[in-house]
Amino acid sequence: MSDKFETYIREVRLIDDSFFEIFFKRDPKYIETVIRAIFKELDRPLAKIKTVTIQHKLNSVKQRGICLDALAIDEEGKRINIEVQRSVTHALVKRARYHSAMIDTNTLEQGKDFDELPENYVIFITEKDFRGDGKPLYQVERFYVDQKDKPFGDGTHIIFVNGQYREKGTVIGDLMHDFFSQGADEMRNSVLAEGVRFFKNTEEGHKELFGIDEAIRAEGERIGEARGMAKGRAEGRAEGRAEEKNSLAKRMLELGSYTMKQITELTGLSQEKLRELKATL
Repeated sequence: MSDKFETYIREVRLIDDSFFEIFFKRDPKYIETVIRAIFKELDRPLAKIKTVTIQHKLNSVKQRGICLDALAIDEEGKRINIEVQRSVTHALVKRARYHSAMIDTNTLEQGKDFDELPENYVIFITEKDFRGDGKPLYQVERFYVDQKDKPFGDGTHIIFVNGQYREKGTVIGDLMHDFFSQGADEMRNSVLAEGVRFFKNTEEGHKELFGIDEAIRAEGERIGEARGMAKGRAEGRAEGRAEEKNSLAKRMLELGSYTMKQITELTGLSQEKLRELKATL
């Protein structure tokens, strides 16, 4: 294993997209632990998760599709979308709205009554304090304008969890501490610590974590050899090499385990080119 990947193992955290994906798809109990902590803070009944889909794509025929970091369905049918978000911008408000709408659009089967539309939760775990008020989380609900204490009751819920909230002994404080921890021994939740320990401290976990990475590295080496053989016939081979790099980058984008920066480093393509390729997927 290269020094770069050893550093990755040591430093990667649950807040990081690449680790979030492979960690939470391994066992539903991990995402259930996160959801239960958030629901406890919201004073809502604890959820029993039945299924979890990571990097769940929701498509629309003509409009923009989305890819959810994680979509969980509990035993009552509630849809619970968990997103990790490093940057906080005003656009996040409308993104949350769009996620909620797309989940609804892809939930109710043709011929079903609107009363059968289940509750949906869109939960963003943000690295920075979303609203800047220092609270553990911010809950968004619809209410009647003339009766602010009367919920509209449409079953949609949007929550922003404050990643900067770290008060020890509190539900969200302990959860966010673990999301930003680099090692299992320093984590406070035993279930999440168990998962992190598997990936970071065992050979089996390393293989699972880097199996895809090793395959792509081998592909990169093959491309490098092809480049060497192509030397002297630059004009005829340049297009082929570019296509190989594009193909490799598309694979990495589809896997969803890599940041744009990591793909740029491994392929040599610019982030602008990566955005162009991503739009074609």
